[in-house]
Amino acid sequence: MERKICQHLVILSGFVLLTALHPPANQGSGRTGFQNMIYRAYVYDRMPLWESTLQTMEFEYRQQPDPGLLYDILLAQYGLIGYYLGTDQENEAEALLEKADSYLGILSEERNYTAEAKLFEAAFYGFRIGLRPRRAVRFGPRSSRLIDEALEMNPGYPRAHIEKGNVLYYAPSIFGGSKSKAIEHYEKAIELMEDSMANNHRWLYLSTLVSLAEAYKETGDRETGIAILEKALRFEPDFHWVKEEKLPEFRSG
Repeated sequence: MERKICQHLVILSGFVLLTALHPPANQGSGRTGFQNMIYRAYVYDRMPLWESTLQTMEFEYRQQPDPGLLYDILLAQYGLIGYYLGTDQENEAEALLEKADSYLGILSEERNYTAEAKLFEAAFYGFRIGLRPRRAVRFGPRSSRLIDEALEMNPGYPRAHIEKGNVLYYAPSIFGGSKSKAIEHYEKAIELMEDSMANNHRWLYLSTLVSLAEAYKETGDRETGIAILEKALRFEPDFHWVKEEKLPEFRSG
């Protein structure tokens, strides 16, 4: 799975943390407001803002359960667990994964979210492998099976291709891994998101562009990787991770 949402934890001012709980008017309200705050946290590398927004989303869900908000909570947890693993915060990742499992049990009962629930379960197996690599033999096949089931159920759902790409990218070649094949699925996910960009998938779109760029670099095509990162900046000129770190890294060779 995507192991890094950003490279470094940024300490925010009290004002920014306050806006996480009380979003400014231009962020929108309700689910849209939460989605915009998560996107803002991703773009500007402000993970405390992500954490605070997630807490508010959970509070809102407890007051008024809604399947759409539940999906957004799980998506935010999915991203945050990846960030924790990418920054060596394993205890935080494990604790959040336990909490996410309880939300996933609820989403799994929603008939309209069957493929989505399978993909979260698959990703969570991947996170458990990240926490304890020796679990790969047991959890790897389960994760792959769930992804394939979700792809068959809904081949037009971008996250199905993202997760398939992640498995192919990270798995050793002896177990079927292939960065070239991962590229195909990342590109399909990007195509699907560009055809119909869900507001809650905007940060995921940027994340997938980075994954695609990395895959091209790993297959020896750094120039295409650079072009993809430049595309990410055309979509979001303020994308801190790419502007300040990834693109300079790619260009330096």
